[in-house]
Amino acid sequence: MLTTIGFYQLRKQTQLLEYQNLWHFTLTVHTEDVHVKIQVIPTTFASEGEIIRGHFVLPKGSGPFPGICKYHGLPGSSNQVSGIASELAVAGFAVLTFNFRGFRTSEGRFSLAGEVKDAQTAITHLLESKYITGDWIGVFGPSYGGAIAVLAAVREPRISAVGIRAPVYNTLEFAQSPIFDAGVQDLLRTAPKEMHGLTDPQERKRIIEQLIHESKTLNPMTEIAKITPRPLFIITGDKDRGIPVEGVRRLFAKAQEPKELVIIKGANHHLSNPLAYEQTTDAIITWFKRQVELSFL
Repeated sequence: MLTTIGFYQLRKQTQLLEYQNLWHFTLTVHTEDVHVKIQVIPTTFASEGEIIRGHFVLPKGSGPFPGICKYHGLPGSSNQVSGIASELAVAGFAVLTFNFRGFRTSEGRFSLAGEVKDAQTAITHLLESKYITGDWIGVFGPSYGGAIAVLAAVREPRISAVGIRAPVYNTLEFAQSPIFDAGVQDLLRTAPKEMHGLTDPQERKRIIEQLIHESKTLNPMTEIAKITPRPLFIITGDKDRGIPVEGVRRLFAKAQEPKELVIIKGANHHLSNPLAYEQTTDAIITWFKRQVELSFL
């Protein structure tokens, strides 16, 4: 028997979260007169001894499907299933989304180097699953997850295509910026349990100092050129106050071909404008679909 346990908004759609059993539930996506069911399957994997928890978000059907690994921001949403992960599943992709070490349900403490390792280990987990077809793997990351996607792709040749939205383009600048400090303080006030160790002043100080140190050598601005010859897609908004479009342009200029930059008018960092959300999501899905098609030529 199916029991409703929650609701989520997805673009102009409504997702009805239906519980099937402890390990597997479905989302029914209502879009105009079309109802599309997707599958959500909890999963875990180990990364350097830490247990990482997440979900496979899958199209309805037996598959296999082209795979995409999604990397969340800092701290990212507590709900990693709805939004772009569900949109990509509706479009026919098998998506692995998870909490990096130090966040929410996963073990450990946050570090930049740790997230890069988690991102690489997630690729192995997705490839070893029964859900994906062949060895084509795309990665997608918004905000800080965009920085992780770039850094992981440089170190992980199994990644076939890289899509990022409103990326943190310079991790060192970001770690030392007033925006980052304000974000930490806001998280302390509103959701301190999202990030492990945040409420301990000494641990918080250690995490921030380590982040600054690691950002000196793990920085998209100095590494993005190494992604080539794999395709790169960057999309951002001209109203993003947290990640200025000028900085994203600088990152794009450092990248090598093949690459594509899309700037969405009216889009802020959180895509609160419904039209900007729709345009951004459609552009991301269209680009990934094209990369899959090109991979079979």
